[in-house]
Amino acid sequence: MKKVSTVVLLVGFILLGFASVKAQQIVHDAEYYILKAQHGDEWAKQDKEIQDKLKALEKKHGRKPNIIHIMWDDSGVGEVGVPHLQANRGFKTPNMNKFAAEGQYYSRMYTEPSCTPTRAAFQTGRLAVRSGMYTVSFPYEYGGMSEDETTIAEVLSNAGYATAFYGKGHLGDIEESYMTNMGYDEALWSPYNQVPSMYVARGDLGPMYPTSVMPELYPDDPYDMDKGWRPTGYVWALEGTKNGPVREWGTPPNEDDYYAIEAECQKRTLDFIKKSVKAEKPFFISYQPVAAHFLGTKPGEKKVSVAAGILQEFLVEFDEWIPVLLQTLKDEGIEENTLVILMADNGPMTH
Repeated sequence: MKKVSTVVLLVGFILLGFASVKAQQIVHDAEYYILKAQHGDEWAKQDKEIQDKLKALEKKHGRKPNIIHIMWDDSGVGEVGVPHLQANRGFKTPNMNKFAAEGQYYSRMYTEPSCTPTRAAFQTGRLAVRSGMYTVSFPYEYGGMSEDETTIAEVLSNAGYATAFYGKGHLGDIEESYMTNMGYDEALWSPYNQVPSMYVARGDLGPMYPTSVMPELYPDDPYDMDKGWRPTGYVWALEGTKNGPVREWGTPPNEDDYYAIEAECQKRTLDFIKKSVKAEKPFFISYQPVAAHFLGTKPGEKKVSVAAGILQEFLVEFDEWIPVLLQTLKDEGIEENTLVILMADNGPMTH
């Protein structure tokens, strides 16, 4: 498969969409105008190159390019795409390494420092501080991203795309922050991070974890019972369709659901590709894996990496799905007109 400059094209496509949807509402800060004076001509040149490439793709294939964006958690520099570093760290992802070698590999980029801010920035194209989503959301959140934000899914929907979200949403638990209210035609998502995966029988650390990172959650009286604490009452995942009813997926605190959701997200990703091709619509899929949860490998299962860490085990197993995805694109005849982006949301959770 021939890969194009996925990230650059995606950014250009987003900019094109925003220009047609809500350009009049964009308010720049002072620094933008300083940078524009310095680099405006080069920006205009790059924008033209991007638009020309997009037009060429649409002319060649008869429809706009499809976009598949995959973003997992907490990976350090060189975690994927650099075999020598992987050998030093005790794991291998040959399929993603091959994908990086054949396509565009970006070893340096700006990102937000943690989960929620990065995901908010991706959805909106804005710094997380502007959407108010600049802290890591922990359950219960009782808040989330505002419905007033314009998202990439809304922009692409208006451009004629079928849109889907699968995996880690982590943008709040209020209704307006549901992925189905952010422009996605269909979605299966976790409103929180992976912390609730510890609230099962095997997650002994679970009851203590929130207080270990946020001691203010301790009650004033250490011997007082917290009537609001419901270790079995967390919603692990939700599913629904655009502006439609939403229901809970899975039955936490059943441990099996935490392992089952990844396979379900991958199945739905492939199904959505096939469904969109059959409908002759370009599609945008944002798949953000949640498998890097804190339960790790199932008891009794063999480790698949020498490192045996939670992230490394996930990456090795996830790597095996990449050829399945790429083969599906080939079988559907869209491999030359699909932008596939693989990335992490930010660096390691701890130093």
